[in-house]
Amino acid sequence: MGEGVSALEDRLVNHLEAVNFENLPPEVVRCCKLLIMDSLGVLFPGSLAPGCPEVVEMVKSWGGNPPCSILIRGGKAAPPFAALANSMMMHALDFDDTLDASALHTFVSVLPAALAAAEAVGGVDGKTFILALVLGVDMICRVSLAITRPLSWIRTSTCGSFGAAAAAAKIMGLNSSQMKNALGVVYSQTAGNAQGLLEGRLVKRMQPGFAAQAGVTSTFLSRAGITGSHSFLEGEYGFYNLYERGEYDPKPVTSGLGEHFCIVDLSLKPYPACRMTHASIDAALELRNRWGGSVDDLQEIRVTASKMVHEMVGKPFVIGTNPQVDAQFSIPYTVSAALLRGDVFLEDFEMDAIMDREVKALSERVKVSVDSSLPAKDLLHASMIIKSAKGQAYETTVHTPLGNPNRPMSLEQCKGKFKKCVQYSKIRLDRMDELLSMIENLEEMETLEPMTALLQMES
Repeated sequence: MGEGVSALEDRLVNHLEAVNFENLPPEVVRCCKLLIMDSLGVLFPGSLAPGCPEVVEMVKSWGGNPPCSILIRGGKAAPPFAALANSMMMHALDFDDTLDASALHTFVSVLPAALAAAEAVGGVDGKTFILALVLGVDMICRVSLAITRPLSWIRTSTCGSFGAAAAAAKIMGLNSSQMKNALGVVYSQTAGNAQGLLEGRLVKRMQPGFAAQAGVTSTFLSRAGITGSHSFLEGEYGFYNLYERGEYDPKPVTSGLGEHFCIVDLSLKPYPACRMTHASIDAALELRNRWGGSVDDLQEIRVTASKMVHEMVGKPFVIGTNPQVDAQFSIPYTVSAALLRGDVFLEDFEMDAIMDREVKALSERVKVSVDSSLPAKDLLHASMIIKSAKGQAYETTVHTPLGNPNRPMSLEQCKGKFKKCVQYSKIRLDRMDELLSMIENLEEMETLEPMTALLQMES
């Protein structure tokens, strides 16, 4: 059981309670603001994605006098339901951040949960908000990095529920005992599996929202006196033993705790597709520039990647009941789009683009196989060889996809992505520069209300 009953849990909870904004290095604060900007930017096109308008209308219809904003689409909802709706919109296009080492997303759970908690209690300033997000991300990343099993559960959701609860608990000022109960209560709601991903179902984009919703609900329950499991990670039926079959290493959970904040390890996504496709997209764009010839002349496109990447996104491209999700989770499709169009952005996941005969024909020439020299869960590396009928061949290997901390996107690139997302959504945002300035200077804001007001676009 690792460090003993409750030892691991106690160290995490004490960390959550002890850290103040003044303990955060400037780089941590800078990364947090970039991630807020990135996450809010993808909300704009995400708000229009299939399933999102329906969920928004549903939670708005549940009535009462709710305090929390539904971003972009307008209206109010109860805290857990606002977190659910905002998370779904943020994650719908798979354009949000990732922790590449664990193949999961973080802000899609912690940001909607923290925002809902902040609006529910009122008077939360920018420093408190940043701190809660940093600690929520720390919880998700540290819990996930201990796992040694291949992907089965969607850890964006299972680990995300703990991060959402941690962020909401910090916003609401819970003490260590209440925080531990909140994390124990959220463990009773922890879920999220890969079946919806494999089948291309809309519920895939809701699972992080379920985690955000559970995190908010659990925090309010704990504040009301509801107790939860204390050995929620290492107990006999705790998370690691029940969900991950006891296959974990506790060392990463507490290594550098309070000194290294995992938010600096997150990647931003330049392409609105599963992060497991990004190294292959980078490789395709590089070879496209070197090739210089007609894509029609390409006879063979071979990609090698890790076992996990092959299983999740490397199968032949087949259009099912949700073509957008099918395309987002396909190396053959995304590589073909990159080779044909010179970029991969939101318009490449519209129905006309997905059904394009040229890209479909090219995708059939993309073959993905397993590189047995790579760790099973690796998503940083991909090798590609393209060959023409005349025998010309080009090859490359990507060791770090764009957006990774070792190959980061700059502030200007993040602003560019934000503006492209707003432009693509066709949602009018007259005060865009003011909103971006607020995010850049968030630690100076006495309340979040001016920022959330700019993000409620419709009534």
